[in-house]
Amino acid sequence: MGQPDPRRHPGSHPRGAELAHRGFYRLLGRCPDGADTAHLPGETIMTDMESIGLIVLFSFLALWLVELTGGRLRRSPQPRRDFGFMLFGMFSNLVLAGAAIGSLTGWLVIQLWPHGANSLAFVPFWLAFPVIFVAEEMAHYWLHRASHQARWLWKIHRTHHSAQDLNVAVVYRYNFFWVFLLPQTWMGAFAVYFGQSTAYFTAILITFFVNLATHSSFRWDLWLRERTPAFLQPTWWVIERIITLPDTHHAHHAYGRSAHPNGNYAVTLFLFDVIFGTAKIPNRRQENYGLPISPRLHWAEELFWPLVRKPLLPKPGTARAKPAGE
Repeated sequence: MGQPDPRRHPGSHPRGAELAHRGFYRLLGRCPDGADTAHLPGETIMTDMESIGLIVLFSFLALWLVELTGGRLRRSPQPRRDFGFMLFGMFSNLVLAGAAIGSLTGWLVIQLWPHGANSLAFVPFWLAFPVIFVAEEMAHYWLHRASHQARWLWKIHRTHHSAQDLNVAVVYRYNFFWVFLLPQTWMGAFAVYFGQSTAYFTAILITFFVNLATHSSFRWDLWLRERTPAFLQPTWWVIERIITLPDTHHAHHAYGRSAHPNGNYAVTLFLFDVIFGTAKIPNRRQENYGLPISPRLHWAEELFWPLVRKPLLPKPGTARAKPAGE
């Protein structure tokens, strides 16, 4: 009998783990021992990630420019601060966290399953995609919910909620350490290693575009709803209980009578909020975004807590009492 073809059974070949390991190094732009990796599996993965990265970046920038030229970003009382937070979040998320987590989880999965490379590639897309997508959504729902219930976790997540106006820039408004907690990032290396990169990247893109749509300052959902014929209006009752819309996510970022900051946690599948009793559907525009203490938060604590801890700044308009004799 002839030797098995390692290209058909990459997980069973002794070099399967090595190839996958080098593939993950290619994601970081490096390869051990300076070896030529043009022929390795990481080449295709790298190309896919580059394409998806460009789609994500240009989609975000396009919508951000639309909001900027439309004057919507000027509604914030701190537009320069918001812009700085956005740039910081993009750099920490797309560059630092992605490289660090990709390297760590890539190494970890290879240590745990050294002969498992592409071992799940036989699973069809129509089955792998919903499993990965629902698992990511479920994990994010519980992380998000915990971040509103545990004080230490809330102070890491709080930066995402301190923006005093909601627009697409808030998508990248994060504390540095928040991006290291996101389940989507950690699950990526496992999905890619086991041969389900297409299903994983599809799930990530859907989540990203829904995130853009629900953080946007444009209330496109109300616009569509107002123009939906009367006989089709009941379909909105179904849609808004399955998918996260701007209506429910804007309520999550607001405070006041119709707001719901401690609920509406799902990124895409609002059905989780409905099932677990954290849903509120206001069907109206919000008036107040952010937190009542937003103007009093120090920028360094917002970005680097718990490494940086600062007291609340004085209330706006509050002047110090002058010493006697001045």
